[in-house]
Amino acid sequence: MRQESLVTKYDYDFENDSIFFYGSNKKYRSSIDLDGIILDISEDNQIMAIEILDASNRFNLAKEDLRNIKYFEARIEVSEENIRLTMKMSVNKRNKLVDKGLDALGLNSMNLPISTQGIALNC
Repeated sequence: MRQESLVTKYDYDFENDSIFFYGSNKKYRSSIDLDGIILDISEDNQIMAIEILDASNRFNLAKEDLRNIKYFEARIEVSEENIRLTMKMSVNKRNKLVDKGLDALGLNSMNLPISTQGIALNC
């Protein structure tokens, strides 16, 4: 099953160095932590938000750069055993767009149904 959703907002907490992409009007059920990348799951088993802890280190960017996100997308592949997350982000740095990527892999400990989901945000 392929699902696409558009997150409408993001917040960057400079002090705690965490980014939160959200905007779904779905009802929250629970969260899965993929080693500091937290996926919020809705009642219908869809990814409704993504929080990335220690974001500047993970994306190899200065914290100040994370205040200038222009584009974010994530592909979430859920198999019977694993959840694979592939993220791409563009930030405006010195009047140029800089592209960064990040991958994460974790266990499907909540037994989410097999699916491929996409999330995107244009800022």
